[in-house]
Amino acid sequence: MANKVTMQMIADASGYSKYAVSKTLNNQPGVKESTRQKILFVAKQLGYFKNNATHSVSVHSHHKEAFNDGFVLVVMPNHRYQNEESSYWSKVFNGIVNYLEELDIGTMIISSQNNLSKHIKSDSLLGIITVGLVSSDMLLMLSELNAPFIMVDHEDHIVKADMIFMDNFDGVYQLTSHLFGLGHKNLCFIGDITYSRSFYDRWLGFRSVLEKNHLFTNTDQCLFNMNYYEPVEEQFLTFFDKLKSNNSLPTAFVCANDEIATTIMELLINRGYDIPKDFSFTGFDNIDYHSKVSPPLTSIQVLKETIGRRAVSMLLWRLENMQFPPERVQLSTELIIRKSISSPNK
Repeated sequence: MANKVTMQMIADASGYSKYAVSKTLNNQPGVKESTRQKILFVAKQLGYFKNNATHSVSVHSHHKEAFNDGFVLVVMPNHRYQNEESSYWSKVFNGIVNYLEELDIGTMIISSQNNLSKHIKSDSLLGIITVGLVSSDMLLMLSELNAPFIMVDHEDHIVKADMIFMDNFDGVYQLTSHLFGLGHKNLCFIGDITYSRSFYDRWLGFRSVLEKNHLFTNTDQCLFNMNYYEPVEEQFLTFFDKLKSNNSLPTAFVCANDEIATTIMELLINRGYDIPKDFSFTGFDNIDYHSKVSPPLTSIQVLKETIGRRAVSMLLWRLENMQFPPERVQLSTELIIRKSISSPNK
């Protein structure tokens, strides 16, 4: 009984409420036809009807062909900042799911922290798209399904996969070069460079500008390598006070993403500092609500829905070209300059 497919599992995988799933599986009215068909599709792929033969659920004949064409498994992480509710990942996720719907390809959604993968019927699985940081254990489990892999903003050599990233290196390289052009010679990168390949590449872009201009001395002064799984405030204040006591505070902070940048900006403003008079700040991702903070945040534009749609197109290409080796695709970025930066206060 432990392996029985439940209505809650179907709700989680389809993205609809347990109430909608219950009404659908019990042939009750009140559920839109399009929603009903999506729920039935997910239930079928999880093997629900095999385990629940007493449920008589009809599927309209004009949908059967689409169901038989197969489905794509979308795997979302459930870490802090990486879930369907986040302002960044929700748009990537929507780009994937909306494009699959336009193509009339079935979709199943699972979290990397649940055990739904063991219920998936691989005979109609077209491919797998993972979004963000997914554990190696989960990737190994998914690899047993023997389907093409597309990884969005993550890499793991434990599985053979195509990967898609924004051009993290070049984005931060452009941004840091702009700060240098404004006159900043003492800069600091903030981010957990061990957290993801994207964060590490952003650090490399930052460091390359410093090295090119003979500004890189040691990582203790130009890198605050925070723990991304812990609240940033206390970590940063310890680092900041140490630099202040050594009279080595930077004039600009280059942050690994907008979330980190706005959190630390608010922290310093509450301590009486002026942004950008005392410190310039930059982020990455160009999240909508972070551009509306005061002062508005300079950031790197990431086409979030586009990267999701591009992941789907990569999968479709891979299905037609299985003979070629895995590819890594990088989408170009754009520097968005706002009032969180200025020339250093002399």
